[in-house]
Amino acid sequence: MTAHSIPIGGIDLASTFGTLASLTGDPTVRLQQGLFERATVTPDGSATIPVSWHTDQPDARVEAHGDGADWLLERAPQLLGCRDDVTGFEPTTPPLRDLWRRHCGDRIPRTGTLWHDLAWLIVQQRVSRVDAAEQWRRLVNDLGAPAPAIPSLMAPPEPTTVARLGYHHFHRYGIERRRADNLLHAARAAVRFQTLVDGDVDAVMPALRSVRGIGAWTASCVATQTWGDRDAVIVGDSGIPSIVAWLLARERRADDHRLLELLEQYRPHRYRVIRLAFASGIKPPRRHHRARRIDIRQR
Repeated sequence: MTAHSIPIGGIDLASTFGTLASLTGDPTVRLQQGLFERATVTPDGSATIPVSWHTDQPDARVEAHGDGADWLLERAPQLLGCRDDVTGFEPTTPPLRDLWRRHCGDRIPRTGTLWHDLAWLIVQQRVSRVDAAEQWRRLVNDLGAPAPAIPSLMAPPEPTTVARLGYHHFHRYGIERRRADNLLHAARAAVRFQTLVDGDVDAVMPALRSVRGIGAWTASCVATQTWGDRDAVIVGDSGIPSIVAWLLARERRADDHRLLELLEQYRPHRYRVIRLAFASGIKPPRRHHRARRIDIRQR
C-alpha cells in the first residue's frame, strides 16, 4: 500500500466524486461522508484507490492498492479535480450565479480509466438508470474480481475477459444484443486507446467515435469522465437539454441544438454548467410516463 497527501484547497470532494457514484449499488465504488473508494482497471492491472478527507483540513489522504496502484497514484490529483481549471467561469446572472456561489467547490474529475468508463456508460445506453444500475451490478459481480485490499468492492472485468465472450453471454444480466455487441467492440478498442488517456481529448475523439457502439452520447460522456473535459457538451441525452433549458431560459422542452445555443456563451466551461444544472435539482414539469421495464432474461 502506498499513500499520498494531496492539497485540495476549497475543493468539495463529495460533490466532485458524485458523478462517479451515480449508479445505485455500483459494486465498483463507494461514496460516503469523508470517504471515496473506487476499484478499477488500469494498464498495469486492477487497483483500488481510497480517498479520505475532513472538511476542516486542507489535504486529502490518498491510498492505492493492487498492481495498478502506482498508475492510479500518479493520476490522483486529476481524479480529485485538482487539475480542473475554473479560471474565467464567473456567471453574473441568476440562477447560475447563485448556483456557482453554492457549489464553487465542485470540480470535474478526470479518471483516465477508459475501459471502466466505457463499459459503465455502454450499459446505460438507452435504458433507465434503475435498469442500468441492476445490469451493471450483475455484470461486475459475475465477471469482475474482489478489489485489492477492499474485498467488499469489485473491480470491473478486464477488457480482454469481456472481448472473449459472445453477445449471448450478456443476456443473463439483462443486456440485449445491441449493447452487448457495443461492449465487445469497446473492450477491443480500449486496449488500443488506453495509452492515449493522458493526451488531449480532441485528438482522441475522432478515432474513438469510429468504434462501433460509441456514439455521440457515449463519446461526450467519456470526454467528461475519462478526460475531465470542462467544455464537453453531453449530446444525445433525453433529459439534459430540457434540464439546462429550464434552468437557463425557463423553457420546458429543448433539443441538442437548443442546448448548444444556450451553452455557447459559457465556453470553455459548458460541461460545468451542465453539472450545476444537475446540482440545482431543478427539472421541467414532466408530461410523460416512464417506459415499461423489460427483463430480457425472461425472454
